[in-house]
Amino acid sequence: MNKLLKYYPFIILVFLISSCFSDDQKLSEMEEYTGPLFESDNVEINLSQSTITKVIMKGKKQLQHQNGDIEFPEGIEVTFFDELGEKTSILTAQKGFKSAKENVYRANGDVVVRNLKKQETLRTEELFWNPETEKIYTNKFVTVQTPRELIQAEGLTAPQDFSTYEFTKAKEGKFEIQEN
Repeated sequence: MNKLLKYYPFIILVFLISSCFSDDQKLSEMEEYTGPLFESDNVEINLSQSTITKVIMKGKKQLQHQNGDIEFPEGIEVTFFDELGEKTSILTAQKGFKSAKENVYRANGDVVVRNLKKQETLRTEELFWNPETEKIYTNKFVTVQTPRELIQAEGLTAPQDFSTYEFTKAKEGKFEIQEN
């Protein structure tokens, strides 16, 4: 029995070393996690300047990725305000995405922008918003509905309040001309 006792430390050491090798092998076989770092529900983000709210973003779900990108997979609503803090326009979409590298937001799926003062509505399938230039833009097909006109075009650029707009390529529209 004494002869066996002197081999116990050696046997235990062999088991420990062999178990370490199998763990290392398992670690090398594991895939790196590429999913979101954070997931938040019912998010509201307020962006202000000199105590005046400029933008409010709302989303049912927000995902923050490792590279800093932000995703709103269950819809996004962005409300824009003027320098007096008055609501000017509202953007809604089925999905939203912010590129951290470019600092540009992309709205996808049934994108609607409403100018609250002029009662004009933009509809498209994809729209970009650059918070630094305060511009919205797209190269996709757009429809703009005003109280008197319906305009269809390919591509659009506008300030984020959607007070004016410029079409890349107008397709067709129905215009009412007022005589003086």
